[in-house]
Amino acid sequence: MKQNSLASGIIIKLGLGAALLGICVWCVAKIGVSLLAVAGVYILVRSVIKIIRLAVGILFSLLAIVFLVALIAVVAVFIF
Repeated sequence: MKQNSLASGIIIKLGLGAALLGICVWCVAKIGVSLLAVAGVYILVRSVIKIIRLAVGILFSLLAIVFLVALIAVVAVFIF
């Protein structure tokens, strides 16, 4: 059985992105919202997603530090 190549996956991803963009443009045209408002909402959503990803990354970094400190404490208790 032949496996899918990387190029076909990229083409499918680009095709789905273009289709989604077309649907969004059609919806904006039907509703009659200004392009500036759509761009503003897009920038706002992207910024919120980036802030959430940053917060999750910081949280996991802090948890990793706490875990390492606890692990070092357990090892120190067993050694001494």
